[in-house]
Amino acid sequence: MPRTHQQQIEKLAAQVADLHERMAWLESQVSEGAVAGSEAAGPRTRSVRRATARRASRRRAQARALKPDTMTAIVEFLAKHPGSTAGEVAKGLDLNRSTVSGRVAQLLKLGQILKAERGYSAKPESSPPAK
Repeated sequence: MPRTHQQQIEKLAAQVADLHERMAWLESQVSEGAVAGSEAAGPRTRSVRRATARRASRRRAQARALKPDTMTAIVEFLAKHPGSTAGEVAKGLDLNRSTVSGRVAQLLKLGQILKAERGYSAKPESSPPAK
């Protein structure tokens, strides 16, 4: 065998021996850590991720509670401005147009607003019978 091949084989053999030593050291560290970890292990702590999700959920619920009722606001706006389109209602209430369009469709289905010649209007309140 040529001299260069023999040198490469010896070099690789030395690297393999070095890797075996490192592997043995790592395995001893892992086993010591596992033993030390089992002795020090107390009650399991709560997941940080779960706590974060719970806080976020609570914040969203509080934001929803503080958020004004969109459907009521739309009905009130239409009572003051009959014939308004969904886009006009959205501008007037500073809401997203797609949100207003969805709520208007729900209100139409529920019978709380009426389709006007142009746009929508609030359903007239039933007045007491005249004497």
